[in-house]
Amino acid sequence: MPFCPNCETEYKGHVSVCPECGEHLVEMTEDEELDEELDGDESEQILLYRSPSPEITDELTDALRDAGITFDFRPVVGRGSVAGSVKSLYRGQNIDGEFYVSEDDIDAAKEIAESIIGDIEEDIV
Repeated sequence: MPFCPNCETEYKGHVSVCPECGEHLVEMTEDEELDEELDGDESEQILLYRSPSPEITDELTDALRDAGITFDFRPVVGRGSVAGSVKSLYRGQNIDGEFYVSEDDIDAAKEIAESIIGDIEEDIV
């Protein structure tokens, strides 16, 4: 999709010059389009679970992958922390990282997580 390299506005159709700033439009590369799609997906993700340990993280990661559920794991890194889990503000527990899934997959992902961990609702603040 063509976009303006100056003001970064995207245009559909046969526009070749940006009506805002007059810059010639360029085509977005496949990598840029993929990055943009991934950025859009991230904003629609919902927190599934805060993992307290690397062991649970690994187990849940494997189970979600086996089920074909796309997820994003965001490790929690504290200032000056050593590798491993860090103290969290959430209920005074250690947090290894957070699992996020799309709204479309949340019910199936919860089912999988609860089959491994038990009731996850109490772990999400």
